Amino acid sequence: MYDQHRVDLARVVAPPYDVITPEDRVRYYAQDPHNVVRLIAGVVHDSDNPADNKYTRAAVFFQQWLREGVLRSEPGPGFYVYRQSFPDPASGQPRARTGMLAVVQLEALGKTVLAHERTHLRPRVDQQSLTQAVDANLSPVFALYQNPGPALGELLTRVTSAPAWFSIEAEGEGHAVWRVPDPGDFRILGAALAESRLFIADGHHRYETAWKYQNRQQAAHPEASPRAAFNYVLMLLADADDPSLRILPTHRLVHGVPGLDGLSLLARLRKRFTLTPASSAAATLEAPPGGTAAHQVGVVLPGPALFRLQIPRKGAGRPLDSLDVVALHRDVIGPEIGLREGRLEDERHITYTRDAGFAVEQVRSGRAQAAFLLRPPQVADVLAVADSGAVMPQKSTYFYPKPASGIVFNPLAPGIEIPEV
Repeated sequence: MYDQHRVDLARVVAPPYDVITPEDRVRYYAQDPHNVVRLIAGVVHDSDNPADNKYTRAAVFFQQWLREGVLRSEPGPGFYVYRQSFPDPASGQPRARTGMLAVVQLEALGKTVLAHERTHLRPRVDQQSLTQAVDANLSPVFALYQNPGPALGELLTRVTSAPAWFSIEAEGEGHAVWRVPDPGDFRILGAALAESRLFIADGHHRYETAWKYQNRQQAAHPEASPRAAFNYVLMLLADADDPSLRILPTHRLVHGVPGLDGLSLLARLRKRFTLTPASSAAATLEAPPGGTAAHQVGVVLPGPALFRLQIPRKGAGRPLDSLDVVALHRDVIGPEIGLREGRLEDERHITYTRDAGFAVEQVRSGRAQAAFLLRPPQVADVLAVADSGAVMPQKSTYFYPKPASGIVFNPLAPGIEIPEV
């Protein structure tokens, strides 16, 4: 962890790498010389080479901060209760989500650790290179558990009734952390979650990276103990029934598709679906008068022209069939634009935003050929998809808020072991 006597914690934490913009990176670099952005999303230079690049520099920073005492190891085992407070994005009312930062034994996805969406190639490669260079989990995988029983709730109430180990405000969010070193509390936690599966909410790339890192380390160190740190991954564990869980919409921007013409696309959509003009981006997602059983998606075309698109539902036997984003990819983005699954992997023609107004502006300015606006899925929808063994398209969910990076790190280098408690 960061040594609270050496740094101002509010100035060194940052969101996960995948929501840090280039402008954010500049700001975090200037904010503090030990900001976690230097580890998780370092600057890329034109002169970078295999011996000197953002991954090797992250490793140098990590080891240097350990030597200098900016980062320090805790004297014994512990897990951490982490309460994140934030304004509700819809109502503005104060909310708080409580979870636990702990390490979880790795296993192949699909057994008791379940994914719900596909991943992109670029961040997979990025996270694999970073973990291999630094030998640490720098940000947690965010996962949800179910039906823990009363003992865990009692533990969390007891822990959080005491003063927090530290509490900071950063960028409009509160972060309060309690350290839990008692072996008896570990046993309560283990027993409470023993029968639960874990549903990855955020951090699919990080989990896949940890699994591949473990396989490499096991091959390179066959003598290592089963309790070697590389057999585990850092997670934030939260209750799937927490009323403060929020999922934000993730809209699609289409750009650089050869031959894609807005008028032609509009004509094709009108032949197949119900398409109604809308007065605003918000209106494209409002329920039409009388309601509808169809999927509903907002469409933005050059002009900009705004439409409410209704796609008939196909079947009702699979959880995937209930999702607007699945219908959009299956019936529009794939067949009408030509971006089927294989062409989405490299993110060349689709980018994502949570700001519908930004999506409209990108189409108006010509920087995007079209945009598709989506309503967010419900938490229950996500769990049902994962439970069925299926996966949604990439970037189908944005659980909000993201846990901060820099609260705690999990070193993985050979020789480090997770102790019995």
